[in-house]
Amino acid sequence: SIRPYSSSSAVCPSCGALLPTPLPACPKCFHIERPINKYDYYELLDTPKHPNPFVINENQLKNNFRRMQRYIHPDLWASQGQDKAHAARDLSGLVNVAYNTLLQPLSRIQYILSQRNVVVSETDQLDDVHLITEVLEMREALEDASSVSEVEEIKNDVTGKISVTLKKVEHAVQRESWDEAHREAVRLKFLRGIEAAAQSWPN
Repeated sequence: SIRPYSSSSAVCPSCGALLPTPLPACPKCFHIERPINKYDYYELLDTPKHPNPFVINENQLKNNFRRMQRYIHPDLWASQGQDKAHAARDLSGLVNVAYNTLLQPLSRIQYILSQRNVVVSETDQLDDVHLITEVLEMREALEDASSVSEVEEIKNDVTGKISVTLKKVEHAVQRESWDEAHREAVRLKFLRGIEAAAQSWPN
């Protein structure tokens, strides 16, 4: 029988060996389980939340991600039977989701807010009239652009606005001002949309 496993466990539930990651995958006895618990992405990838969960070391995050994948990558478990290969696939998928969530600033702040039961949804609207006007003007400028130089000017404008917004998100999270963090996350979502549209111009 499989004993309950939690992310705080440090030993294999099968052989008792120390586990190299927070996940139930043991390279010593080849015991592996599907993820049945809800893992905190920061704990999963050994990424500190303090003093500010929005500020992370991307290189360290990438190194931790690669270290975990060394033990749970599906290719490593392919010869251990279908059940174990499927479990490895599920664990690897979980780690991929955690990594990509924390790596990108927009998904990171959305995750931070979700842990406080604050959701940034697709239907959220900007409440900053000035920014709404700017967003509309930038979209119209992209539609009317006829040269690369015009688009580059828009890109630079958006990049500057994103940089300012990221700082505002950082400060809001630092102060645990979740309403403000939510507002800036919505702003960031709209600006990222403009950025994506500019990157794909003229399509």
